[in-house]
Amino acid sequence: MDVSSLLFGHSKALYSTWVLYKPDHLLLDCGEGAATHLGNGGYAVERVLLTHGHIDHISGLPSLLWSRAAGMGDTQKPLAIYYPRGDAFVADMQAYLERTTARLPFSLRWVPLEAGASFELHKLESNQPAPERASEPDAPRAQRPRRGRRIVTFATQHVPGRLTLGYKIVETRQRLKPEYAALSQEEIRRHAVASGREGARALTEEYEATLLAVGGDGLALDPATVQGCELLLHEATILDPAERKHQLHATLDEAVRVAATVRPRALLLYHVSGRYQTGDIVRVARASMVRHDVQFPVWCLYRDRLWQIPPPRDETHPERKKE
Repeated sequence: MDVSSLLFGHSKALYSTWVLYKPDHLLLDCGEGAATHLGNGGYAVERVLLTHGHIDHISGLPSLLWSRAAGMGDTQKPLAIYYPRGDAFVADMQAYLERTTARLPFSLRWVPLEAGASFELHKLESNQPAPERASEPDAPRAQRPRRGRRIVTFATQHVPGRLTLGYKIVETRQRLKPEYAALSQEEIRRHAVASGREGARALTEEYEATLLAVGGDGLALDPATVQGCELLLHEATILDPAERKHQLHATLDEAVRVAATVRPRALLLYHVSGRYQTGDIVRVARASMVRHDVQFPVWCLYRDRLWQIPPPRDETHPERKKE
């Protein structure tokens, strides 16, 4: 999986974190500098999914809204901002923005969410509120769910006593029913013909695939919550477990261990502390990949750089030799 074709962003723990998921125009958190780096790409953003209200995850909102309102782009394109219900810091930011951007040329909607919430990824129309329910069969084409995709939220552990959220992008797909999966193309064709008007549809079933799961900040995710995801974004603030102390953040090794259980097509480590150097990240990540027998690619978003961590070589890696 080429993660760079899907994501673009910046992440440095404590300072700023934001990630653009290109296929569905989603901004995952909105830390400082998001609008600056996105430039005219900011007009493509349709939704901002906030994991929590810490300043390094929401401080980019004012410049994002202002640049979309006054820049050289589609200033009519609507925007929806989703956030954990009851987050006081997000409420303060919302109040500030409502005072300072009272005459935005585009529709802006703030949507509080609980853990377990779900909504379809409709295409938003200019100056129309963000739809929160599945479209009816006769709904306008522009408002129908985009490729059968929806967002599902889940609770994370980061701020004691407050709701913090992770997000999953779930897509409805089609596949052959189990009883037909092992048949040849010719046998499948014969069954489809025998099914009459239903044809090939009678041989298939719908299933849900989790394209992406992101946990934001917090302790290691429960593998069961993100099981089956194709791309896992997991925070990895701390490299040395002895440095965690009372911080509610995951270590890099914990992130790799979660991924080793889930077995995604790729893992992205992000929200790494700025105290570390790139060489430190590579060293710890490669050791963890060996320790947990990781066979999938591991990527890292550190500051402005999105890159794949070179996999350890079985014969020469010191951790392999120890085993």
